[in-house]
Amino acid sequence: MRFLLRNWHLKLSAILLATVLYTGLVFSGSFSESTIQVRVEQVNAPPDTFVLSGELGFVEVRYQTANDLAASVVAEAFSARVDLAEYDMSRAPQPQVLDVEVSSLTEDIEILSRSPATVRVEIDRIEERTVPVEVETGEVPSELEIGDPVLSQEEVEIRGPASIVSQVDRAVAFVSVSASGIDVNEPVDLVAVDVEGQPIDAGRVEMEPETISVQIDVEETQTTQTVPVRPVIEGTPAPGFALESLTVEPATVTLRGRPGVLSEIDEVLTQPLSIDGVSADQSFDAELVIPENVRLADADAEPIATVTAAIVPSVSSRTFVVGIVCQGAGDNACLPALDQLTLTLSGPGDTLSGLGAGDFTPTVDVSGLAPGTYDLEPSIGGLPEGVELLGIIPGTVTVTIEAPAPPPTPTPAP
Repeated sequence: MRFLLRNWHLKLSAILLATVLYTGLVFSGSFSESTIQVRVEQVNAPPDTFVLSGELGFVEVRYQTANDLAASVVAEAFSARVDLAEYDMSRAPQPQVLDVEVSSLTEDIEILSRSPATVRVEIDRIEERTVPVEVETGEVPSELEIGDPVLSQEEVEIRGPASIVSQVDRAVAFVSVSASGIDVNEPVDLVAVDVEGQPIDAGRVEMEPETISVQIDVEETQTTQTVPVRPVIEGTPAPGFALESLTVEPATVTLRGRPGVLSEIDEVLTQPLSIDGVSADQSFDAELVIPENVRLADADAEPIATVTAAIVPSVSSRTFVVGIVCQGAGDNACLPALDQLTLTLSGPGDTLSGLGAGDFTPTVDVSGLAPGTYDLEPSIGGLPEGVELLGIIPGTVTVTIEAPAPPPTPTPAP
């Protein structure tokens, strides 16, 4: 008995080694090892979070199974999972290392190892914000001008990881203006951008709405043109008065509009101004009638002009047929060849209307002329104030001057 117990621990080790060698020999003949790529799944994500690290890829699984089953082993026979509940949200969104847990879904497969055994995971909280919408048209053709964009919505809601949402400055609608000059009126997709205008990862940020309607008026490039202001006057002054002149301040205005429209405009009118029945100067603040599709070049200027109408007594003319007389003939006889002349006067209408042919008589001055025949110019004097002589027809009159007949010779007494 003592012989059997001598060096018992060495004998036991030898027995165990033999058992292991025998077991390996048996298994080496009926089992095989292999590797397979298994997709890593994410489970137990914290609520209202976003996995910044995205898909975790694949893990290489080393396994052992019976030889007769080896050909039928597929990736779906394994489960590779990362428990996101193990992520410390107090440190979000910092990268953290989590274990990859691999298991076999059948009893005939033994998991030997996995690679990698851990993965880096980044998780962030979901945040919502409101940002403004901005339109970018890029370079507009030089021959065109655009109006202010009209948007169906001025702001949008964005939702996504807090670290990404914090970078969003605005949502941009990129619009292209065609050289054809057609107005823009279309739905446009929005793009979230940062303060420098760089797009934010669209897959990580949601917008509500994602598309808005954009309307932009497109017109030809506008130019300017200066045209005179013309007052529109209605009515007539009181009897005996007339409109002498009109002054306008400003006398011209500068319009802004499309070249094709401006080419058809040669003046700007005022609203109608009445001088009916007036007998003194009139001043008006007249509103300008700006033609359609143009405007004043000075956007701050009022469309008003000051119009002054100068009213004076009216001047008219009147023709009279009058007789002619000699002046300064003395004892001589003065015989005009004409009995009447045509006399034309000008002056205030009311003054002329009160005159008659008997109120004045043209004369020819024959003072100091010897008997004979002369062509003399008639003249007229004593005209009322404001009345002027326009002309006498004929301009000269033939006059014959005769000496007085001698006294008869006395007859001698018988």
